[in-house]
Amino acid sequence: MVTVKVPATSANIGSGFDSIGVALQIYNTITVEETNEGLRIDILDETRDFLPRDSRNLVYRAMQKVFDEVGYVYKGIHITQDNKIPVTRGLGSSSASIVGGLVAANKICKNALSNDKIMMLAAELEGHPDNTTAAITGGMAIAVMADKIYNITLPIDEEKLCFAVFVPDFILRTKRARRALPRTIPHSDGVFNAGRAALLAASIATERYDNLKTALEDRLHQPYRMGLIEGVDILFKKSSDFGALGSYISGAGPSIIAIVKAEKQQEFYTKMNEFLSCEMYKWKLQMVKPDNKGVKIIEGGQEF
Repeated sequence: MVTVKVPATSANIGSGFDSIGVALQIYNTITVEETNEGLRIDILDETRDFLPRDSRNLVYRAMQKVFDEVGYVYKGIHITQDNKIPVTRGLGSSSASIVGGLVAANKICKNALSNDKIMMLAAELEGHPDNTTAAITGGMAIAVMADKIYNITLPIDEEKLCFAVFVPDFILRTKRARRALPRTIPHSDGVFNAGRAALLAASIATERYDNLKTALEDRLHQPYRMGLIEGVDILFKKSSDFGALGSYISGAGPSIIAIVKAEKQQEFYTKMNEFLSCEMYKWKLQMVKPDNKGVKIIEGGQEF
């Protein structure tokens, strides 16, 4: 039996479209054991009502990818999922399933695949490397997909930064959010984002958090998705009014994240939650710490 704990991830961080993601302390837990025959999938939370529990299940598909790579033959598989990461909200639920399935299967195969290979398989299954790499490494992952995943991971001090996660009661399908993007962009927009993505990475690395408002500005995806998310402009403004360092659409949306100084998180939460309860009841706010460890295997109550 193998148990894997995978963090939520927030990607496309402002200017870092498809290249920068951060791991957060919200987790899916996946337990896998070999059986004598067949496929059984148990989901312990409300996502059991709509996630597939057959061979279409993403955890299972990721596991099968590893088994095919190494030529591993099994009789049967029993998967148990406990999903705490909101689904179709831009917080990396699919990446968590992919990474959890790959890591669990690789453990069953006695770690036959290298971490680099796991990272590449995860990005191939997801279609981009930002969420999956952050889920594996923890911290803020700057990742590029080429002949392999080239990445740098920056730890984020949870004593200094906190992530205010706004989750609405409506969904936004990733396919719809992708369709909103143009096929081409002006050269000036590419220059705009390249500079800000570099500034974002450098600012996190050097803890120059005063740069974040500018570093999170974007012209590649957020302007095209704003109209798909009711209230996003108001949340951006109110977050700034209440002291956030900067805000952005998480992943493809519809969740919104504001980055807040850890010492100010309670004050921010109190003011913003009061506003939401009066003016924007469709949104729920959760203050979340960064995860700097990434995916973990749990054995004997210990995390590795």
